[in-house]
Amino acid sequence: MLQLAIVGLGSWGKRLVASVQGKSDKVRFATAVVRRPERAGEFAGKHGMTVATDYAAVLADPAIAGVVSCGPAHLHAAHSLAALEAGKPVLAVKPMATSAQDARGLERAATKSGVLLALGYNRCFFPNVAELRRRLRAGDLGRVLHSEGNFCVDRYGEIRAGDWKADPAHIPAGSLADHMLYLTIETLGPIVEVTALAQRDVSANPLADSTAILLKSATGQSGLLTAVGVTPDFYRFHVFGDRGWAEIRGSRHFTFQPAEGEREDIRFPEIDAERAEVEAFADAIEGRADFPVPVADAVHGVAVMEAMGRSALAGATVKI
Repeated sequence: MLQLAIVGLGSWGKRLVASVQGKSDKVRFATAVVRRPERAGEFAGKHGMTVATDYAAVLADPAIAGVVSCGPAHLHAAHSLAALEAGKPVLAVKPMATSAQDARGLERAATKSGVLLALGYNRCFFPNVAELRRRLRAGDLGRVLHSEGNFCVDRYGEIRAGDWKADPAHIPAGSLADHMLYLTIETLGPIVEVTALAQRDVSANPLADSTAILLKSATGQSGLLTAVGVTPDFYRFHVFGDRGWAEIRGSRHFTFQPAEGEREDIRFPEIDAERAEVEAFADAIEGRADFPVPVADAVHGVAVMEAMGRSALAGATVKI
């Protein structure tokens, strides 16, 4: 069984650990690297993990087969780079970095060291996403013309002023849209133009409450992304083709409307997408399967996110 270390043990880090600990026969978390061990002790003890503050020592441990970078977003690149340079495979929770320059640096480091760099992104493991991929490969939608993604949550009102998550330098306008961005890149291909409109109406912190983004792909298709941080949860991805459209809602719902024929509505069983993500990382480390998100898409996603922030600030279209 593979032994992993996780850097950062906030709410998402705990969720990843709990998804596999004592449940998976492939992988477990042996160590958590944190700044404040007193905050992590109870959870780590419950899940049979050690707590460390010396990241270099953890990276030097031959028993650690890989690292999950799950600290604050602006530290993902530094933590991931250190692991790659130590020869450890990395699962970098999205975003892989907060600048395109840093993301490309990670890609170069992974290539140089010959070890795995993967994007921690649970949504790509949802069963309705797998169904969308199948329909697209089969040509059921025909020529893809346009996509739309909505990621809306009631989250920004809970973020305290002074928290790193409340700093627009770390969380630029449209950051929530990355939950649907990677599906957009997978569906449309590389993005070459970004136009973002952001506004803050109700948040007590400086973050943009809502951002609407228009995208243009290298082959000319259009895409829309909407990110709202102060409304009830709503997750949707919709693809339009000349032979039909398909829509994903949440993690389980899938609808397909062909140009000719009856509409299909499918509700898939619930799965543990976080367990699937961590186990896919383990499989990729051991060479059993490729990780499903190409590194090039992950790096390009960071460039698009960076362009969203620049576009929102400038009030103009940004070319990538």
